[in-house]
Amino acid sequence: MMAVWRFFTSHKTCAWTGLAFCLAGAAGSVVMGRYPELFSDMDAGILADWFARKGLIAPAPTLWLYGLLLATALMTANAACCTAERLVQIFRGKVTLRRLLPHVMHVAFLGVVLSHLVSSLYGDRIHGVAVPQGGFAHVGSTGWILSLDRFDAVMAPVFHEGYGIYIKNFGATPWGAPFAVFDANRDPGAVAILVSSVLFTVANLIYLLPARREDA
Repeated sequence: MMAVWRFFTSHKTCAWTGLAFCLAGAAGSVVMGRYPELFSDMDAGILADWFARKGLIAPAPTLWLYGLLLATALMTANAACCTAERLVQIFRGKVTLRRLLPHVMHVAFLGVVLSHLVSSLYGDRIHGVAVPQGGFAHVGSTGWILSLDRFDAVMAPVFHEGYGIYIKNFGATPWGAPFAVFDANRDPGAVAILVSSVLFTVANLIYLLPARREDA
C-alpha cells in the first residue's frame, strides 16, 4: 500500500502523466483527421453517449482517447493524493498562504475535471430545431414546444430549466417564409467549471507574486 501511495503522491507521476496526456492529445489531432466518419459527430452529443455508440467500434483509432482519459484520471488522483498528504504536513507546521496556494490550484483542477465529468454523463445536446416564423417545433425529448412569433437576428441565448437555447442559423424558405434553427444544450457542470477555472487562475497569479519573508 505504501508503494501505491508513493506512486500517487510522486512529482514524477505528475510529470509522466502530463507527458502522456500531451502525446495522446497530439495523436488524437492526427487520428481524428484520418477518420472523420468516426469522430465527426463526437461533439454532437455528450461524451458518454458517443462512447456508448462508437467507443468500441474501432479500437485502434480510439486508443488515443482512452490514453487521454487514463492520463487525466491519473493526474486527478495524483493531485488529490498529493494535496491530502501535503495539507496534513502544512497544518501541522506553519500555515502560510504561499504554502497553501499550490493545493488551491490542485483543488481547482479537481473541480474542473469533476465538473466536466458531470457534464459528460448528465448533460444534453439537442441540435437543429428548425422553427418557421409563426410556427412551432418540439425540442427533443424535453416535452417543450418552441414557437417563433417574429424573427429578429439578435445573437443571444435564452436559458430555460437548465438549458441554453442558441440560434444556430436562419434564413427564408423558397417561398419567402422566415425560419430559424436552434440548438438546446444542458451543461450541468458549466458554473462549477467557470468558478474552478477562475480560482485556478487567481491562485496562479498570486503565487507568481514575489514572496514575502513571513510567507515563505
